[in-house]
Amino acid sequence: MSVNEIERVKEDIDTIKEAAGLGLPFGWDYAWLYLFAPPALGVWFLAYWLIADRPSRYVMVAPAVLLLAVLGYLRFKHRRSTGSSAIKRREYGINFYGSIIIGAVIAVFVIWVKRTVINTAYLGSGVLIMGGLMVTLMAFQGKQRISYLGSGIPGILFGISMAVWPTADAVIRNGCIMLVVAGPATALIMMYQLKHSGTAK
Repeated sequence: MSVNEIERVKEDIDTIKEAAGLGLPFGWDYAWLYLFAPPALGVWFLAYWLIADRPSRYVMVAPAVLLLAVLGYLRFKHRRSTGSSAIKRREYGINFYGSIIIGAVIAVFVIWVKRTVINTAYLGSGVLIMGGLMVTLMAFQGKQRISYLGSGIPGILFGISMAVWPTADAVIRNGCIMLVVAGPATALIMMYQLKHSGTAK
């Protein structure tokens, strides 16, 4: 059997997996991104919060904007690549546009809370817990997305901690811990799945 025939068989197997919903909707690039980016954001947020006399929200969110740019690049890369699977291109598009929508919703939520007398900590806690529950439920829709548990469960715990310790320092500290834990947890699950699926690095 020639090398070309072997490659053709592999492509046929990948096509069958995708049609059966067995193909993984992410690649090694996303796994490495989750392994390093969220912890880096968490360390940056915490360091800036502790060092700066008057922390600026715009400076704090700058790395998050950079991460969104990386997501956009990955989506563009897999959109243009004919070698990338359709399920992976679709998932990267969902992650990119989903990040924009979530960011916009959070911005509107923060502005609305500031104009009301509602306790910000308890309201934010409820939103985080509900969001974490939704992500956790999505993880059980199929084994391809079981890695969502890596961020869903820490999100729930962060929401609970916000209600228990509602001070700004505690929220920042626990949020950074959540990022440091959630990113690698998600990445390790992805890497385990990629390794056992035989996906090349």
